[in-house]
Amino acid sequence: MTFKSALEIDCGLRFMYDSLCIMSSCGRKMLLASDMMTTKSEIDAYYDRLNDIYSKECSKIAHKLMSLKDIHNTLSRLNDGTTLDDIELFEIKHLALLSLQTRQLLIELGINAVELPQLNKVVEILDPDGLNIPSFYVYDSYSDELREVRKQMKAMQAQGDNASDEERQALATLLQLHADLELKVRENLSQQLRAHTVELTTTLNNMAFLDILIAKAEQIKTMNLCFPNIAMGEYTLYNNMFHPAVKAHLAEQGKDFMPVDITFEHTPVTIIGANMGGKSVVLKSLALNQLLAQYGFGVAAQSCTIEPVEEIALCIGDEQSIVKGVSSFAGEILAIDSVIKKIRAGHKILALIDEPARTTNPVEGTALVEGLLEVIGNNNGAFIVTTHYNIENQSVKRYRVKGLKDGKMDYTLEETHCGEVPHEAIAIAESLGIDPQWIAYTKKNLNN
Repeated sequence: MTFKSALEIDCGLRFMYDSLCIMSSCGRKMLLASDMMTTKSEIDAYYDRLNDIYSKECSKIAHKLMSLKDIHNTLSRLNDGTTLDDIELFEIKHLALLSLQTRQLLIELGINAVELPQLNKVVEILDPDGLNIPSFYVYDSYSDELREVRKQMKAMQAQGDNASDEERQALATLLQLHADLELKVRENLSQQLRAHTVELTTTLNNMAFLDILIAKAEQIKTMNLCFPNIAMGEYTLYNNMFHPAVKAHLAEQGKDFMPVDITFEHTPVTIIGANMGGKSVVLKSLALNQLLAQYGFGVAAQSCTIEPVEEIALCIGDEQSIVKGVSSFAGEILAIDSVIKKIRAGHKILALIDEPARTTNPVEGTALVEGLLEVIGNNNGAFIVTTHYNIENQSVKRYRVKGLKDGKMDYTLEETHCGEVPHEAIAIAESLGIDPQWIAYTKKNLNN
């Protein structure tokens, strides 16, 4: 799954992407096309490189990368044998000069996360006079004949309206010769540069990757994210996990986000609690942080140990499809059934299911959730279900949202061995200040 595809998952990844300060268009393009990492070795290697950037002050490099242009099309034309025009030759010269400057900064800072090829030869080809300025011109230095033609043209053009017809005809001939000689120079330059296409492409890609790493490192510092510990075949653990988008939203209201501690292995997990208990936010946080870890971002927690999976399945919200003629309940059940089929096929999935069967009657809903947990059992990935049904299954790991405390909702989790959902709906309704008569009648009916 590409990062662009992962952005469609409604878990807050878009918020993280939008807050990422990538300087170049080719950096964003590379990130969107990147694939999710699924092995410990590749993820560890990625974070080693990110940590190298994180430990350095890279503001000067970031400033340089603001002028990085995506010239993949120009390099492709060069590789195909096309004679480049002045703009395309300028693009290559600009990339080469920018690379030399960035490469020097990398050396000064002792950064080894990204290596840039040596492009001095490319600069020599496009800057024969050693001016070291990011512009391109077909210099006189490229051709003695071209220099002489330009000298003659300048002399004739200086006569202006006083030039004779013969001189005007001679100037026209010189102008055509000048155009032919410049084209010959461009053909020669393109031929020389073609031998450096691989180094130029590598440079462009590596500088785009450097842009991504610097942006991710800065985001880790700004949002107080952490580097994950990657484990295989073990467990996933979060200490003080949070959801950056929700945390930012609460901060705007002068409120604090209550971080969550959670640990799970391959045994199904249930999270119980009343509505408005924050269960959905926990699931979205788990999906988000799993994606962040497997796409090489900082993780929203104080510390964590994460086991990579092949796929993240987040079943949350209304699965209704008017086009397909599917109800909320049917859409939800079909989505969960698809997850079950993948798990049975041996796929390693982090499945996060929010209150399954909540739209049907409580008796059948409870039975469906009980059956779902029995069907899943132990699996290669992890299976976490939130519910407000009373679950009797003793083979699952249980968490409970702490709930109301001193009139305020505590969204943190505590492990429990009880499957009964706390009766907090009326208390929550009262805390929201709804009609008191409604509350009174509700309590009377509950007592009856």
